[in-house]
Amino acid sequence: MIIHLDSENPKSIEQKVHELILKKLYIKVNDREIFIDKDEFITLILNDIIAIAKANFDIDEALKIALKEQINYKAIPESKKAELADALNEFTTEIEAYQSYLDNLEEDTDELDIYDEVLSILNSDYDLLLAKLHEIMIESLGRKLSESDAKKMGTDRWSMLDNFANNVKLIATNDNIEDAVEEAYSEFEDYPDKHLVKKDAIQREFERLSPLVHDEIINYRLAMSLFNQNAEFSMILAATKQMLQLQ
Repeated sequence: MIIHLDSENPKSIEQKVHELILKKLYIKVNDREIFIDKDEFITLILNDIIAIAKANFDIDEALKIALKEQINYKAIPESKKAELADALNEFTTEIEAYQSYLDNLEEDTDELDIYDEVLSILNSDYDLLLAKLHEIMIESLGRKLSESDAKKMGTDRWSMLDNFANNVKLIATNDNIEDAVEEAYSEFEDYPDKHLVKKDAIQREFERLSPLVHDEIINYRLAMSLFNQNAEFSMILAATKQMLQLQ
């Protein structure tokens, strides 16, 4: 779902692409690995992404581009080269998105088509969305389930919440409980100790769980609907949190 709004001061396609990537980075970057202001950090990452994309993934060429614009690295080029290598490894999807923008710009592609293609590439990082939704489900379920609930189940609270959040995903992404059970059972095949669990036991657990996690299931499905409409990850996650009253 893409909304393009006109204004008195319309942004260039370059600005729009930059904003798309920055918003994706804001979600993707691990806060625990940042030791400076987050906005400043992701801007630095964006600059590296642009350099690598312009260099067609050639780190040595990207270094030449980066050093022209980041003069503070001229005295320590190896440090910048290492940062570029890290960016190439961690932000391949974002680099491909920017390279798509550059290629389409050269071909004089319509700006709306450029924007949509960049967004589609950024949204191909499906595992990231699932991981962030999993975190949201754990946060929401954490308001309902206590340490004593976990003890009654013979486990610790985090493991209980992690398991329930995974079950929310299974139920929400299947048409019915039976299909969710089949998917859950198939996941156990790689874990012989867990594969001893019977399908009817899984079904009973899902049927007992569904009323408790009704809100989480509904909003997980909403998130998947927005994803299928090519909505930005930032919007999907914000909408999910708002509907679950987590913000």
